Amino acid sequence: MDVKDKYDLEKRFPEECRRLPLGYLEPHEKELAEKCINHEEFTEEEIDELRELLAKYRDLFNKYDSVELEENLEANVKIIKTSSELLDLLDDPDRYRFDMHVKIKGQLLRLEFRLKPLSDNDYMDLLDAQTRVFRDLSKSEKLVYSKASNGTPLTPEEVKMQKNIEDKIVEKLGDVDKNNDVITTFLIENVELVDDEGLTKTQRKKFWTTLDIGTRVLIYNRCKEIIRIDENLEVELFPPVG
Repeated sequence: MDVKDKYDLEKRFPEECRRLPLGYLEPHEKELAEKCINHEEFTEEEIDELRELLAKYRDLFNKYDSVELEENLEANVKIIKTSSELLDLLDDPDRYRFDMHVKIKGQLLRLEFRLKPLSDNDYMDLLDAQTRVFRDLSKSEKLVYSKASNGTPLTPEEVKMQKNIEDKIVEKLGDVDKNNDVITTFLIENVELVDDEGLTKTQRKKFWTTLDIGTRVLIYNRCKEIIRIDENLEVELFPPVG
C-alpha cells in the first residue's frame, strides 16, 4: 500500500463514507464503507472498489458544496414586493391539501387529507420539532431533501440519500417525541380527512391512534413540508439587500 492509499484510508475515505446512505447501498458497497469507517484492513482490490464507490458520490457532494450551485438557486428565487402577491400564495386553499397512498389488507387506498390553519402555539411546537430534526443534517443532505420536496428529479445516488434522510427523520422524531404524544396530539388537533369536518375530538383521537406510528410520522412530516418550516433552506434565510 502506497503513502497516498494509507492517508486516504486513515483520513479522507472514512469521513466520506460517513456521508453515504449506508442503509441503501448494495451489500458489498455497504461492507466496504463500514470497513473503512471502522479502519479495517483492505486489499488492493478493495481499495480500488472503494475509490470507485466514493467517486460516484463525491461528484454529488462537490456539486452541492459549490458556489455555482448557490448562485443558480438564487436565480430561481421568486421576488415578492407586494402584500397582495404574498396573500395570493398564502390563501391558496390547495396549499393545505395533500393525498397519501396506503395499502390496507392488500387494497391500495388514496387518503385525501386537509391541514387546518395552525394557531401560533401549534406553529411554534411544530417549528421546535422541525429544528431538532434538521439541525444534524449535512448541507448536501438538506439540499437533496429540498430537491425531493420540490419534486425535482433525483439521480440514483440522490434517491438513496433521500431514503436515508427519511429514515433519519423518522428516527429523530421517534427520539424527541416520547410516547408519540406530540405527533398524535398535533394530528388530532390539526389534520383531518376532507369530509370529516364534523367529527368530535373523541372520534378524531380514535382515528389517529388506530393508524400505525410510521404512517403518523410520515403525515406529520408532510405537514411541515406544506407550511414550509425550512431550517433546511438551500439559500440564505436573510440575504444581503441589493
